[in-house]
Amino acid sequence: MYKLSRIAEITGSRFTGPSDHDVQAFMHDSRAIQPPDSTLFVALRSGRNNGHRFIADLVERGFRSFLIQKGGADPANYPEASFLVSDDPLKTLQDLAAFHRQQFKIPVIGITGSNGKTMVKEWLYQALNENYHICRSPKSYNSQIGVALSILNLRSFHTLAIFEAGISSPGEMANLEKMMKPTMCVFTSLGSAHDEGFRDREQKLSEKLLLFRNSRVNIFSEVNVPGRMLPGGRNVMIGGLNPDWIVEGDGRNIRLTSEAMTLQIETPFSDDASRQNAATCAVVLSELGMEEDVVIKKLAALQAIALRLEIRQAIHNSFVINDFYNSDLDSLHIALDYLERQDRRWRRIVVVSDIEQSGLSPDELYKEVGKLIAAHRIDLFVGIGERIEDYADLFDCEKMFFRDTLHFIDAFPPNAERFADATILLKGARSFGFEAIGRLLQQKSHDTVFEIDLNRLTANVNYYRSLVRSDVQMMCMVKAMGYGSGGPEIARTLQHLGVHYLAVAYADEGMELRQSMIRLPVMVMNPEEEGFDDIIMHQLEPELYSMRVLKAFSQKLDSMGIAEPFPVHIKIDSGMRRLGFSPEEMPDLLKELSTLRQLRVRSVFSHLAGSEDPAHDSFTRQQLHVFRNVCLQIENTLGYPVIKHICNSAAISRFPEAHLDMVRLGIGMYGVGSNREEQVALQNVGMLKTRIRQIRRLQPGDTVGYSRRGIVSKETRTAVIPIGYADGFSRLLGNGAHGVYVHGKFCPTLGNICMDMCMIDVTAVECAEGDEVIIFSNYEELAALAKALKTIPYEVLTNVSARVKRVYVQE
Repeated sequence: MYKLSRIAEITGSRFTGPSDHDVQAFMHDSRAIQPPDSTLFVALRSGRNNGHRFIADLVERGFRSFLIQKGGADPANYPEASFLVSDDPLKTLQDLAAFHRQQFKIPVIGITGSNGKTMVKEWLYQALNENYHICRSPKSYNSQIGVALSILNLRSFHTLAIFEAGISSPGEMANLEKMMKPTMCVFTSLGSAHDEGFRDREQKLSEKLLLFRNSRVNIFSEVNVPGRMLPGGRNVMIGGLNPDWIVEGDGRNIRLTSEAMTLQIETPFSDDASRQNAATCAVVLSELGMEEDVVIKKLAALQAIALRLEIRQAIHNSFVINDFYNSDLDSLHIALDYLERQDRRWRRIVVVSDIEQSGLSPDELYKEVGKLIAAHRIDLFVGIGERIEDYADLFDCEKMFFRDTLHFIDAFPPNAERFADATILLKGARSFGFEAIGRLLQQKSHDTVFEIDLNRLTANVNYYRSLVRSDVQMMCMVKAMGYGSGGPEIARTLQHLGVHYLAVAYADEGMELRQSMIRLPVMVMNPEEEGFDDIIMHQLEPELYSMRVLKAFSQKLDSMGIAEPFPVHIKIDSGMRRLGFSPEEMPDLLKELSTLRQLRVRSVFSHLAGSEDPAHDSFTRQQLHVFRNVCLQIENTLGYPVIKHICNSAAISRFPEAHLDMVRLGIGMYGVGSNREEQVALQNVGMLKTRIRQIRRLQPGDTVGYSRRGIVSKETRTAVIPIGYADGFSRLLGNGAHGVYVHGKFCPTLGNICMDMCMIDVTAVECAEGDEVIIFSNYEELAALAKALKTIPYEVLTNVSARVKRVYVQE
């Protein structure tokens, strides 16, 4: 694409190094897999990370081209590598993207808004990919760096580009517009997302509209923008005030009327958001000159979009990653990078279909696919399609090929063992119907699932990171199955995020992490003498909270002949009055620590009893005072420094003076804050959901459920849903004490909760058998459920039964 010296010339950066490499790809995450000889690594600084720290490792891996910040690294330390040096590497990358965009005289559609950007982009791609060679943002690449990387994917064969633009603070959209220079702009909606980054909604709207300032056509979808005439462009309003297109209809039917035409559209979707997004797509297609009957046909053929990778347990001790709604080189690369981060104990299997509408010749296309498969060290490659099998020689690994999905399914039973103990990525073009393969591979389960959003978990961890100094370490709680979310998968994500410590309650939880290849230090908070062997064998680190436990563990080390000092953590009772050494026990503890050479104290810690409640702040500060004094005594006795930590989630935000050397992040990581301000910044990680099994009509006087506790006084529609007290949906919630959500409407329970199912009143909502039912999906719903149970969100989360399958999603 560009030589390093040319990039320096375009961007005003400085080129230095022995070789003027050709750059074909860009990378800012050192964990991604890219060809080292043609990739430019962009070293970015952020509040929590510094890309310059990874240069040495990348050089060792064979990378030779780097874009760095002046003073961020010394090129002289890497004589074999070449460098571009600039004051701001992100701006340099954006300047290159802006230059690259100007080399293309093609239509560019820019999409912004609070919600619906990715859906509109992907539906436009579905509708237009037979007419154009389209370059589009991979997944939801809409940030300052994501847009730059998307634009740098433009190639000579592209005839249309569709890019998303997302912002979270003032000043960002001007950068995106400068790079993107859209010829047509689409505004999907204005909602609450990123409100915290702006003074008010008016400021946020004004910032978003900067994308439109040089556009020829500006399309708005049901957003209130009275009196706004954007310079240089023609405004097209869909719905809202003074519309150019009137939107009518309900359910799956949409009627769009303008002065020039009427579009009577039937879509596959009936929810409000999908109808709004489909209407937006119809207007865009019309503005691009598509005939009315073709627009109607395209909208009727729209298919659901999976906006996130989805991980499910599969047959034969395997996991399946469903990503079969997009099939192109960019999304394949992203999915393979995600597969690379999974547990390496399992084999890596990739199932890929023919890739359609790539813009490359088949020879070029499958040569690139072969390179990606080799770079990611895939153990078994399965190709499905008549074209991909022609290039079987390009895949240098164990491989299988099938003409279509049905032939794969027919051949599966005798080949099933080849898919055992594996992580399996499904990546297929929509026409191949990989959903059938997903159903074949997935472990059978009932309709009730606990969906864990790993992107939200990441955002919450980063929020708390932003509150502490860069030198403060972070310990994350993954006890009790990761607060119900699934310990190993949560731990794997945290390990990927670079936290410093994990904590579990019991040794068997720590053993499960070690068996899942978690390498981080793990503290066991409730060690039992029966578990000491496992703790030592699996290199776990016990909390020692009493003289009895301290001596017992020391004796166990002696009996096993452990010569090297073993890492332990000393628990102090500073006022919680639970486990721990009290200040009065310090003389005896210090005497023991001075003589026990088998132990290496890694940390000293304590628990705050009321850090979330301002009413207890004086007590919290007293605890902190006691703890500091004890730590000083212990360090003086040991003669070496230890990690000191006392902050839980609430204290991280409320008591910055208590951060010390490390903080412990627990419930906040899962999206439950200790106060209103904190809650606004957090995202709920888990969604418990099920589906309607049966609907029936009841007459006045009919009864529902065991003991006939549910009695209806009027004609009522009821639905049976497969969740009961064995799944964690307590009997206390029956007889209208609480309820669930169907299509966003609250539906109270009817009758007693059964072990495996319950009944709900759906009289007030349009629904059908098979429709989704939400138990909780956000903090407000979780808190309401906890209130109905007279408990706290902790208990609700940890009570979700192990038989409820955990499904992990990630963009």
